[in-house]
Amino acid sequence: MRAAGAWDRLTSRLRWRRAIPGELETISARLASYPSEAGGAARHMFALSTLESHGTEPIRVAADDQRWAIAVVFPGRLVVPCGDAAAIRAAPAPTKRWRLLVGDVAAGDALLDRTGVDDGLIVHDQRFLTVDPDRVPGATELRDPGLRRAERADLDTLAELAVQLHVDDHFGPHPGRAGLRGYRQRLETTLAQGLVWCVGPVGAPVFKLERSVSSPRWGVQLAGIVAAPEARGSGLGRAAVATSVRQALAEGGPRRPVSLHVRGDNPAALRAYAAAGFVDREAWRLAVRA
Repeated sequence: MRAAGAWDRLTSRLRWRRAIPGELETISARLASYPSEAGGAARHMFALSTLESHGTEPIRVAADDQRWAIAVVFPGRLVVPCGDAAAIRAAPAPTKRWRLLVGDVAAGDALLDRTGVDDGLIVHDQRFLTVDPDRVPGATELRDPGLRRAERADLDTLAELAVQLHVDDHFGPHPGRAGLRGYRQRLETTLAQGLVWCVGPVGAPVFKLERSVSSPRWGVQLAGIVAAPEARGSGLGRAAVATSVRQALAEGGPRRPVSLHVRGDNPAALRAYAAAGFVDREAWRLAVRA
């Protein structure tokens, strides 16, 4: 009878619930120590930095005696699943309103299995990369190409670069004027937080790079990396990324975690990131609703 009861608990459906403030340290510790090839704290950098900046309000938990998972949920925008794929599969989706899903491949696919049929869904195979500090080239090997913090005067061109990345990364067709306006609004917020860098004249940058995570405790995650078509093939991207990595390590110490994720079928980008000190760690999942 005891065995049957354990089986019933194991196969019962879980339910997502809101995390409570008293769980913050426990959730953070579990994410930071989660066993993975990439390292729990590095892999879960976004979720950990969300806990740091927003507390438990965006966090949903699904757990029982055998399984544990969380999801970072910003309704209508983003969902980031973390933890046991078995727990995610056993629970209904933590939110039905998301545009972007990001996570390790096991957790990401488990949540996609709960999503159902969606003709507008585009799923990407990605790779998760972290910096090996011993492989980061010095400033004499890959010189700073003039990476600078973006200014308000750069916004229109930065939005155009974001749309270029949208098309390059197969997020869908050109999103039109409304999409361009949406990217500009998002970049305006991120720029005000000091998290957008670029290369090129003020008002006409030819390269963009953002930080989706910038945490003194958990590290830096680079995102939104794109060069204008006319600036490609010159080594600008790898030099700018290497400069950004050196800046992140100078701010937080030589062992500060630095990560990014990139399309698995983008060999040019993978080579550029390797030249800047990144090492391919594991499969990653990104899905977008067009």
